[in-house]
Parts: sequence; C-alpha cells; structure tokens
Amino acid sequence: MNLQVFVASLAGTGVEFLETAVIASALVRTGSVGEAILGTVFGNLLIALPAYFSWPWLARIPIYLFQCVVGVLLLWLGGSWLIKSVRRKRHKQRPGWIDDPLRGFPSRSESGGTRFNFFATLVMTKSAAIEAFEICMIVSALAVVSGAWGSALAGMAAALLGTGCLVIAAKGALQHVPEVDFKLWTGVLLSSIGLWWLYEGLVHWP
Repeated sequence: MNLQVFVASLAGTGVEFLETAVIASALVRTGSVGEAILGTVFGNLLIALPAYFSWPWLARIPIYLFQCVVGVLLLWLGGSWLIKSVRRKRHKQRPGWIDDPLRGFPSRSESGGTRFNFFATLVMTKSAAIEAFEICMIVSALAVVSGAWGSALAGMAAALLGTGCLVIAAKGALQHVPEVDFKLWTGVLLSSIGLWWLYEGLVHWP
C-alpha cells in the first residue's frame, strides 16, 4: 500500500464525490429527485466508459514526460482549488451552486409544467461529468506515475464509501458541510504532490 497515493486519492476524489452529492442534494430540495439521480448516472457514465477503454494508452507515455504533465495538472488543479477556497473564506462565501443549482435555468413552472424537468437533468449531468472527469484525472495521474493502481483505486473507493456514509448521516443537510475547507486543504496536498512530481520529471528528463 502506497500511503501517499492512497491519501492523495482519498482527499482528491473525496472532494469531487462530495461536490456531486451536494449538487444532487440541492436539486432534490427543489423537488427534482429523479432528475438528480438520472443526471448523476448519465454524467458519470459519460466519463467512466471512455476512461475505462483509454487508460491503457497512458502506460505508453514515457514516465519522465508523464511526471511533468501530471505535475503541471496537479499543480493547476490544486492551485485553483487553493486560490478559490482562500478567496471564498476571505469573503465568507460558498459556491453559488450549493444553494441555487438551477440558477440561470428555467424553473419547473417555466418549462411548460411538465413532470420531468429536462433542465435539471442537464445541470446534474454536466456537474456530475465535470466532477467525474476530475476524479479520473486525479486517480490516473496518481496511479500511472507511482505504479500504485491498487492504492489509488482504494483511496477512491474509500472516498466514495465515506461520501455515502456522510450523505446518510447528514440527512439532507449536506449544504452545511464545510466544502470550502475540504477543498482548501486538498488543494494544498495536490499542489505539493504536483510540485514534487514536476521536479522528479525534470530531474530525470533525458
């Protein structure tokens, strides 16, 4: 078990799973239960299926080059999380989608009074796909560079299980989870790993 990879995968994917759960919970509060479920399933399938069939090609990339690419990606992802979280903490703000996931979209009454809200499903699909893409990027980056696929996948599985337990324990109060703090410290962790792997790739560059 590669503890560094496990912890990084747990923290990184945990934030993404949590964001997906919070968005779905917000849609459920608007009455879009079926739309939240369908959107989550569709969004994850849109990313999971291509990722499953394409990940073996990653092993063909030279390790030093992949270390540099992964280092830059993790620095970008972790750094953006860190900057956004610091800014939000300074202004005591939270992401707007937590309280109003359908902002900018027609409400149920404005969409013809239909029982199924297409726009809510679209919002959830898009949100779930974005989070799933970042999960794939984090897990693939950690696993390919370190070779510890088991540790990376175990961290993702633990994050998924932990998020599921949190959803059950929170009982509809996920909007009160300190998502900004989670993202802040996860950003620090991913940025640190990204910086180290970028250094490793440059040092071993032929």
